[in-house]
Amino acid sequence: MNGGSPHTSTKGELNPVKRLLVAVALALAASSFPLADPSPAGEVLDQIRSTGTLRSPAPDIWPPQVIKNEKGEYDGFDVEVLREVGRRMGVKVEYVTNPDGSTVTWDEEVSGNWQGKYDIVIGGMTPTKKRAEHIAFPATYHYGIGVLAVHRDNTTIRTPADASRKRIGALAGSQYENYLKKVPPGIVGVPDFIYKIDDPVIVQYQHEEDVYAALAKGDGVEIDGLVNLLPAVMALIKEGKPFKIVGQPLYRVPHGVAILPGDNEFAALIKTIIDEMHADGTLKTISMKWYDFDLTSPE
Repeated sequence: MNGGSPHTSTKGELNPVKRLLVAVALALAASSFPLADPSPAGEVLDQIRSTGTLRSPAPDIWPPQVIKNEKGEYDGFDVEVLREVGRRMGVKVEYVTNPDGSTVTWDEEVSGNWQGKYDIVIGGMTPTKKRAEHIAFPATYHYGIGVLAVHRDNTTIRTPADASRKRIGALAGSQYENYLKKVPPGIVGVPDFIYKIDDPVIVQYQHEEDVYAALAKGDGVEIDGLVNLLPAVMALIKEGKPFKIVGQPLYRVPHGVAILPGDNEFAALIKTIIDEMHADGTLKTISMKWYDFDLTSPE
């Protein structure tokens, strides 16, 4: 597919073959993203240990990665993984917001401009080379499968190619937006994607919930489709959202635990914990609980 460049408007802001997926895992394991030096080694970890608190930005609702349970508390795959990381560190997890009470945007999280507000992000962040200029990815905890979804009343978009030149919603700064822009993934061991949607009009949103709300308004009312993760779209459909998945998945990529570079001791500890959670089956168990299948393995 060699269509024109996608256009962007702003609103407030499957499967790869097993050989490829194994290559992804081996390449990620063999490589390390830079842990450059904005802070002395150990500074972040020292603060976490002294306060007994591991801080993370309050997440968008993004089922089944993030939901609110009957008690009004965060739960879901990403939440449970973070909770287990905190437990193994011997600290509690605290979700933080901006001083005005608003939630941190994805754009800020991927920029690395965290301003000392939080220590870690476990939120489906793809470890691209560009992001690794500002963020350290000490471990991969699961894999994301991107899909195109449309309103269930839509009858004209039957394949991803049919979404060419349509208005497609995506979280600003996300892998979904990059896919629509045909930005090479820039992930070690992952070749360029086969882009199935040409010249889309990309409609950016600052929060996941806003993307879902836009498509739920009706077929073609605000947007014609969205790109997101397969489990998220499946969960939304199960909840009653009027969506349907179009065709086969668009791509599959690793998702890493994100921290700021500079504290090598903290990075090493996170890698050890995630490696142990892979080895002892904890991550697989959490994945089966929330997805009904294992997304923690590249196979």
